[in-house]
Order: sequence, then structure tokens, then C-alpha cells
Amino acid sequence: MRYPAAAFAVLLALSVPALAQQEPRIATLNANGSGAVSVVPDIAIVTIGVVSRAKTAREALDANNADLASVIASIQGEGVKDADIGTSGFSVSPIYEQKPTRSTGDEPEELARITGYQVSNNVTVTIRDVVQSGAILDKVVSAGANQINSVQFDVSDPQKSTDEALAAAIADARRMAELMADAAGVRLVRILDINASGGRPMFARAEMADASRMVPIMPGERDVTANANITWEIAPR
Repeated sequence: MRYPAAAFAVLLALSVPALAQQEPRIATLNANGSGAVSVVPDIAIVTIGVVSRAKTAREALDANNADLASVIASIQGEGVKDADIGTSGFSVSPIYEQKPTRSTGDEPEELARITGYQVSNNVTVTIRDVVQSGAILDKVVSAGANQINSVQFDVSDPQKSTDEALAAAIADARRMAELMADAAGVRLVRILDINASGGRPMFARAEMADASRMVPIMPGERDVTANANITWEIAPR
């Protein structure tokens, strides 16, 4: 098919403005920043257990219920609310005694014999005043607790420290961008892109092998860190 020369001229004229409308390439500068905030935990999360043994399951359960009720009462006596006390584990299991036997030929071995029952009941307690944790643990052991499974620390407002670390990281990225722009003889025009990430404070879990080693409680201190990456448009001074 043949087109008139005038048609080609029109198409060419239309394409020239389209090319002219393309935006010029923008010069950019990329800067990274980091921030950290020290946090002291104000909450202790403790798992407390009572283990009871008796000849019958009923006797073991009754003894366990009595001891656990005393433990919970001692916790509540320190001002801990019911909402901060919750069951985290419960079990009733037989206790076996295996007598050593000598098997000769086809003679069957003696089966394990049940000698009693064990009841275990665990509660997880959130202590909202970490300073109280040592005294509370001491009292629950006196009340009948014979297992302190773990002590974990946390903060009541983790978002606050995360936000502070993010703000510090962004400020550090801006400082770095201004430093590089000044050294390169350019100026910062506007932010084109910004990415930031930060984590909440993570505190160590203190495993408690036995009740006699539960105090003193030392929550320590941790850093909350954050990172920021900012892309700036730059221009000559």
C-alpha cells in the first residue's frame, strides 16, 4: 500500500513533540542512616509451676489444687490483676516403676508398674512492675510453687522505642546526605524515596533450673535499632 508524502510529514510532526515532552534524567543521591535507643524493661513474664505426687490421681490433684490456690493468692496479694494470671499448662500422668528382670528364653519381661500419679499445673504471670519480680518469686515458692520455668522481660510500650529509633535513623540519613552533598558541591532538592525498618526490643529469657536460683532478678538493658535509606534529588548549587 502506498501513502502520500503528506501523510508521512504529518506523522513526523506528531512524533517530534512527543520526544520533546520526555522528562530529563534526574540526578540523585542515596544516603543510609542508623539509629539506636537503649531500653530498660519494665515488665517481667514468669512461668510458675506446681508439681504434686501421690498414690492416687485424686490425691495428687487435690494437693496440687491446694498448693496452686495458695500460690495464686500470694501473687494477687502483691497487686497482680487476674487478667495477668493465666494457665499455661496442665497434666496428670502416672508414675511407673520398672523393676530389673532377667529374661531367659521365651520368658516375658515384667511390665512396668504404676506406683503413683503426678499432677503438674503451670501459670504464666505478667508482672507489670519489674522491680517486684524478685519479691513475688520468693513469695510463690514459700506458698508452694516448686518450678520456675522461665523469666522473660519486656516493655509495656515497645512502639515508643521503635519510633524513637526510626526517627534517629532518618535524621542520621539526612545528616549523611547533607554531608555528601556539601562535599560534592551539589544541593539537596527533595526526597524521592524513603525506606525505613526497625525492630522491637528483644530481651533474654532467663531459664530457671530450680526455685532456689530465682533471685536476684536482673532485667538488664537492650538497644532497639533501626535503619533508613533515603533517595534525594540533587541539583548544582
